[in-house]
Amino acid sequence: MGIRTTDLVDPEIGMHLSLPFSTGLASQEYLVAEEGVIRAHEEGCSHWYIDLSLPSDHTHQWTAVRTRALISMAQNLGVRPIVHGNFRAPLATEIPEIRSGVLDYMGREIDLAGDLGAPLIVHGGSLVDPRPTESARWSALQRFIDFMEQLCQTAESVGVEIWVENLSHYPRYRPFTYVFTRYADYVALRERLPEIGLIFDVGHANVNQKYPLQIFRDFGRSIKAVSVSDNDGRSDAHLGLGRGSVPVGEFVALLGETEWTGVVAFETRGTPVEDGVRDLRHIWDQLGLADPA
Repeated sequence: MGIRTTDLVDPEIGMHLSLPFSTGLASQEYLVAEEGVIRAHEEGCSHWYIDLSLPSDHTHQWTAVRTRALISMAQNLGVRPIVHGNFRAPLATEIPEIRSGVLDYMGREIDLAGDLGAPLIVHGGSLVDPRPTESARWSALQRFIDFMEQLCQTAESVGVEIWVENLSHYPRYRPFTYVFTRYADYVALRERLPEIGLIFDVGHANVNQKYPLQIFRDFGRSIKAVSVSDNDGRSDAHLGLGRGSVPVGEFVALLGETEWTGVVAFETRGTPVEDGVRDLRHIWDQLGLADPA
């Protein structure tokens, strides 16, 4: 088992680094899987991301020998994997031939997650259109949800839990726009797949839109994890908390209001997990929120 967040203590300053809403801490350091698990252990995390968008960790890089060795390493260090699927996979493509290939590819991500005993984070992909209309966005979203229906059946058959992650919202005048970014997208996904798991990326939600706190009020029971970082609202910069415009205080208050619990993942480049935990705990205490009994 991983280290419980209620047992995390900074040995130098004796500060108790507990997060009342966290059932586990995860680190995303953009490292090769074997380096990432070591770093997570060093930072006192219970989980770490295996990022399949890294060339070193693309699905074709995984052999049975490598997988077994990583499982053994993780068990020895007491850290559990979360498989972060390749966000570049075009799940919302309108091209049938590519769609067939993507379904085959995603099967390999599911198989790897199954071998590792880990949940799999899935993203909506992108719509290649510098001036997307609302109807084009909606069509892309529907293709993504159609795809997810097939993917969930495959994942369920091998015992893999799927978490859908929101991406950053880019309105116009870019070569692409991401799929599954807004509150309405959550509504559409849940209408078709009411039991699907979610991971809410705090930083992504801040990009080019009014912050969608209502997502937690309406979908909190389906949100298995949150991914934490900050940015200036224009692009996904993975800054440390308090260095951008994410309404972190309102977000933490909502966690208390909804009594949400789940895994807290840190994607803050250059900022240690310990700092992020301390920042969140400080906000929780400043708001006068009580720890669960």
